[in-house]
Amino acid sequence: MKVFVDASLLIYLNVRVSEEEARLIEDFWLNLLLNHELYTNIIALDETIYVSKRKYEVSVKDTIEFIDRAVLPYIDVLPIGLNEYLRAKEYMAKYKLKPSDSIHVATIENYGLQAIATEDEDFDRVGIKRLWIR
Repeated sequence: MKVFVDASLLIYLNVRVSEEEARLIEDFWLNLLLNHELYTNIIALDETIYVSKRKYEVSVKDTIEFIDRAVLPYIDVLPIGLNEYLRAKEYMAKYKLKPSDSIHVATIENYGLQAIATEDEDFDRVGIKRLWIR
């Protein structure tokens, strides 16, 4: 299945969590890597850097190194542009999504992806299959 990887998963892979949470997250990540085609966009990478720094105090340098080492070799980063913006406007109005989430949904729709790997339950309102640990 073609799966969009949201920032929430990348953040959990990048920050310190309990040993039990780390095991669950790593198992979920490994399953995605082995069984699916993975995609993201630059907005999700930006969110990963920003939230890792702001909320978890992980340095920008460390997060960039994480992305370069553990994300980019395994996930295709899809380009976004005017077409995604035009669809995202519709999703913001129709589903009351944040702009970044609307761009993610537009990316998923425009590139024919089938699911999103995210903790964010806001995506349930859109009808896209959501994959998560629990």
